[in-house]
Amino acid sequence: MGVHLEIDAKRKLVIVRFVEDCQPAEFLGISELIRSHRDFDPSFSEVVDFSGVTAGDLPSAALQEHMKRESIFSPTSLHIVIAPQPHIFGLARMAQVYAEKTRPNFTVVKNMKQAYEVLGQGRNV
Repeated sequence: MGVHLEIDAKRKLVIVRFVEDCQPAEFLGISELIRSHRDFDPSFSEVVDFSGVTAGDLPSAALQEHMKRESIFSPTSLHIVIAPQPHIFGLARMAQVYAEKTRPNFTVVKNMKQAYEVLGQGRNV
């Protein structure tokens, strides 16, 4: 499986890591995976990390479909995408446009340090 989920209740944070081969079905199923986790709280913020992706085909249609769906998070939650690879960074920026109405606090960064800066935690990971 190319996706790993961690929920850190202390930091009120959901971290999703896609690794190796990222497939559209995994990406489209991530909301249900998060929602079904016993520690999930919609008020938490979300970090989606694509740093470990080495292959896969995430078509823009799947990305657009996911981002236009109603978010499982509250409107005040932060959504941060970590995308160090240029092609994934471009897709994430496109997602940011699609998500304007469903995820208003959406940011794309290149590493976890920048993600924590956006979260206001300033931690090195």
